[in-house]
Amino acid sequence: MSEASTGSVESRRAQLLRGLMEIALLRLLRDQPEYGLEILERLRRDAGLEVAEGTIYPLLHRMEKGGSIRSEWRIDPSGGRRRRYYALTPLGTDELKTLSAEWRQLSSALTNFLEA
Repeated sequence: MSEASTGSVESRRAQLLRGLMEIALLRLLRDQPEYGLEILERLRRDAGLEVAEGTIYPLLHRMEKGGSIRSEWRIDPSGGRRRRYYALTPLGTDELKTLSAEWRQLSSALTNFLEA
């Protein structure tokens, strides 16, 4: 594969991941509030998404501005540092339900198509 086409594949992959990160982030925050670096680590570990640190904070801010998540400063009990924790709002819970249903339908249809 040429260097140009490798870059193109990487670019398409990055665009796809950006679209999936929002639903993964909503799902992650469904259980409990988390702070930025923990969110980043869990998206990588639990969701298998290779997320750059510079990507997560703009997404968090955009989602907070949109009302699907909220944030608050807390003192981290293990280290005494102030950290901004993000939590799902009722709107975010509704968005997660809607996006999850849409994802399942789209994923199923596309899988069927690709395997035909």
